[in-house]
Amino acid sequence: MQGQDKIRKIDIYGIDNKLVLECTRGFSFPVKYIDDQPVDNILMIKGKKFPEVDRGTRVNAVITTKGGDRIKYDCQVDYSDSDQFNVTLYTSKSQELEDKRRYYKIKTEINCRVVDITRNNEVSSYNPNLYGKIQDINIGGVFIVVIGAEDYVNGDIISFTTVLGDSRLEASVKVLRVQRSAEGEITGYGCSFLSITSHQEEMISSYVNRLQIEDRQLERERDILETELKKERGY
Repeated sequence: MQGQDKIRKIDIYGIDNKLVLECTRGFSFPVKYIDDQPVDNILMIKGKKFPEVDRGTRVNAVITTKGGDRIKYDCQVDYSDSDQFNVTLYTSKSQELEDKRRYYKIKTEINCRVVDITRNNEVSSYNPNLYGKIQDINIGGVFIVVIGAEDYVNGDIISFTTVLGDSRLEASVKVLRVQRSAEGEITGYGCSFLSITSHQEEMISSYVNRLQIEDRQLERERDILETELKKERGY
């Protein structure tokens, strides 16, 4: 099993792929002994207000590591109440999943400061008043608008600083796509990150994941509100 300190979060899904619960803490892998041999494929999650699931129910656990890997395990519920959720992980049936965060773009309006531009291995420095706005972000890259700047082309490297949540990010991205309006004016640049460290990747993935959770919560709240309105109207 993954070391507990290497795990960033765990999601439990039903066989219908609906999210049962998610956690970023309160989980452990207690060791039990079978025929005097240690077995560590038990996942115990402790918390509050968990949904109660019948013992023996088949579920899937998706473990996301701090390095960005996502491993899916077939599981069976061993114990479930409002404060604790235990499953047996069938490690022989695990599979590595694509990192959806790398492709899932989070819409944002994040201000950033452009530090410099590199073109044909030559660096141009800019004054501190050159700013940009990141309009979407994922682990792979950003879509960025640079305000009051010259036009950039594919292959240019934009170095910038910004704040993601409570963390400061300094990064460089390579322009892969120049987006233009119907009138031909540049509206932004689709870019990929260059040489980001594991710490930077964790910072970005944590930010993306947090916004995804917030988006899902808002979606749930909208669904509940719509259901309540339909009931009031007698639909």
